[in-house]
Order: sequence, then structure tokens, then C-alpha cells
Amino acid sequence: MRVLLINAPFVFPDPTVHRTELLGLEYLAASLNRAEHKVSIWDPTLNPPVKLQEGHYYYGPSEAEIVEMTKRYRPDCVGISCHYSFASREAYVLARTIKDVDPGIVVVMGGLFVSIFHEKALIECESVDYGLMGEAEVSFADLLSRVVAGIGLETVDGLIYRRDGSFVKNKKRSFIEDLDSIPFPARELLDMTPYMHGSMIKRLYGLGGKPAMSILTSRSCPNRCSYCNMWLVHGSRWRGRSADNIISEIDEIVNRYKAEHLFIVDDNFTFKPDRTKIICERIIQKDYRIRWNTPNGISVKRVDDEMAALMKRAGCANVCVAIESGSEYIRNVVMNKKISNDEIEHAVSCFSRAGIPVVGFVLIGMPGEDAGRFDETMKFVRKLPLASIVVSYAIPFPGTKLHDDLIADCVIDKNFELCMDDFNTPVYETDCFTKEDLIHRKKILKDSFPSLAVLAKIEEGN
Repeated sequence: MRVLLINAPFVFPDPTVHRTELLGLEYLAASLNRAEHKVSIWDPTLNPPVKLQEGHYYYGPSEAEIVEMTKRYRPDCVGISCHYSFASREAYVLARTIKDVDPGIVVVMGGLFVSIFHEKALIECESVDYGLMGEAEVSFADLLSRVVAGIGLETVDGLIYRRDGSFVKNKKRSFIEDLDSIPFPARELLDMTPYMHGSMIKRLYGLGGKPAMSILTSRSCPNRCSYCNMWLVHGSRWRGRSADNIISEIDEIVNRYKAEHLFIVDDNFTFKPDRTKIICERIIQKDYRIRWNTPNGISVKRVDDEMAALMKRAGCANVCVAIESGSEYIRNVVMNKKISNDEIEHAVSCFSRAGIPVVGFVLIGMPGEDAGRFDETMKFVRKLPLASIVVSYAIPFPGTKLHDDLIADCVIDKNFELCMDDFNTPVYETDCFTKEDLIHRKKILKDSFPSLAVLAKIEEGN
């Protein structure tokens, strides 16, 4: 089949956005290519943003451009990657326009949005034929083979579809155990320049503005923090790639694409310390001279001086550490992180001794976070030797304990709609805080530390 994979357009409050490569679509494309489909990738969000009347900005194609691109690619199947609920409306417009051009095109939607909200896309948009939950390198190829053969879909893992006027949801049962078996992302299908040199790249967690790419060395995290939805996409078990496989991809990134900076976008890069150390040792042996960081954050539980020193020698420019709260009650009872203040202080000290700047992640707006517990957070992060912080708002994603707890406490109801889920907009309030309180608290915290732009400027000098 001819398959066109599309990054969903969206509306956003800002005239600039972070640009990193589309690893999810690149992985899908590589796996579909291996299954002998003819695959293309289109990212219409690269269009210059269009300012809307309400002051927001549209990142995406015009209707005429969707029609023109559909006619040019002549796909048998279109796969739309939609990560945020705020992008769903534009994703639906995309699907409907494609169907208007050719009703016979099979439209499949995936990404975080479908993994969290399940059949919502099919309910709200008649032009979406199928939804795929979780990682889809295997399930997408399986779906297409069955569509071509005209056989039953009951065994397609994590598939959502219509049958006899009802919605059918196949449970997501399997996740890829051998990550080395997946082909490297099909970066050759895209012009990587906008992602490697994106206008916001300098501000992305303090890495400088040299050509940058991303790598995923593992999937998932065994922890079950109450606010985190990552496991809904990648499953509950951590799975890691081998050092040999990782180094082979870094070879490609450095030698073929000439990247000088690297984002290691794992959810828990340091989960297995021995593996982390081996990867760092291999990078040192190869003498890549790349700079890298961990923008999704790392767990502090298994950090030691040896690991920090190896990370520094391997080119680690900075690390992001998930502190989340200075209140141990909020962090451990409400968030279920099971990390003490002492463990955080130890990890930050290890990185400081190794000369690695630390960016602290702070999450505000959890249930029970009154003024006193916010003060605990402020005092704790201020005493840590942090280079900068990133402050986000708690988002009650369906499927998370936070979502269920807020419903049980009558803070939200079961029909609660997320108007914005980019972690930069407060979406609910409690007896302890209003949305205005949260915005004020975020400003207080951010004003206590240098911006990430300062880190990036320092990195430019290295």
C-alpha cells in the first residue's frame, strides 16, 4: 500500500514552538517500509504560523494544500499522529478533507491522544476509520495486511474500529520486547534541517544551537506516578536497547546527518545504572565529541558519582531531574514517586561534583498543595544547586490516578474536557488554589532561577 504519515496540525498560543524530530512517525515509517509498503511522511506544522483572530496561531496547512498533497501522494492509507487533545480538532479537519478528496483512503489515527482517549477520535470524527493505541510499529503493519486481505481485525493489537454500528476496542496486550529488532527511524524520508536547526532549539532544556537530533534508547518506566500517562503508550515494563544497537544509531546520526547535539529522550535513561555506564563508556571510546542531555528527565534513585563522572566524560551537557515537589507528602503520598529529599539532594550533588548543570522539573497544582506545601517546594528547590528549573501544571489525563482522584473528590467530573494539555496551562482548581494562584506560583518559582536560554548560551561556548 501507499502510506502517507502526517504530523497533525494544531493551534497554539505562541508564535514559536519547540522543534524536535518526529521519532514516532520515523519509527512507524521504517517498520512499514520493512513490511514492503511505500511510505512518505508529511509535516504540515512546518508551515509559517498563521495568526488567528483570537490571538492564537495555527500551525498547519490550508484546505487547498491538504487537497493538493493528497492528490500528489495518492495514498491508499493515511496515518495521522495526534499527541495532544488541543490538536484533535485540526486532526479531524485534516481527516475529513482527505476523505473528501478520496473516500476510499483508509484513515488511521494514533499517538498519545488515541492512547489516552481511546475511541474518542472515532466518535467525534466519522472520517477516522481506525485508532491505534500504544506503540504501533507491529500493529500498524498487521492492520494494513488485514485490510488488504479483507480478513478479520479481532486480533490486531490495540486497534479501535467500528463494527455493526458499535465501537470495538481490542485491548493493547503486547509491547515489543526486543527493541533491537526495530529498524532505525526512517530519517531519510524527511528534510531534517528544520528539526536539527529549529528556531527554538537553543531554549530546549539548555542545549545549544548546533545541529541536534534525538534518540530513544529505552521505552517506558516501571514507576507509576499518579499524574503520568506514559505507561499507557509504552506499557508498564521498562525495555532497553543494547549498547551495540544504540552506538550503531549514534554512528548514523553523527556520520550521516552530522549532528553535534543529541537529545536522549528516554523516560528513564538511568533506570539500569550499569547499562547507562556502558553506553557512556562506548561513547567515550568512539570519541564522538557530541554534546547531549536528557530533556524528559531522569530518576534520581540510582545516580552515583561514577555514573555522573562517566556522563560528563561522554559529553553530557546537562541533565533534567524530576524533583516535582519539595513537599515529601505531595511527592510521595499524592504523586506516588517514592523518592526522598535526601535522594534528590544526593543525585544533584553527584552531578554538581561532576560539573554537569542540573535542570529541576517542578510540577505544581496537585491535590493538597496548599500555600504551606508550595512554600516547602520553594524552599527546597532554592537550596539545591540547580542551573535552572522547568515549572509545569498537573494535567489529569484519563487513565491516571490523578484523574480518578479528582473525580472522586468532585474537583472534576467524568465528562471533564481538557482544553489544553501542554502542561503550560492550568486546567482545574481546588479549595487550595485557583488557576490564578497557580500562574502566580509558577512565576515565583521561575523568577528564582536563570532561564534555560542562559544555559543554552553557556553551551554555545563549549
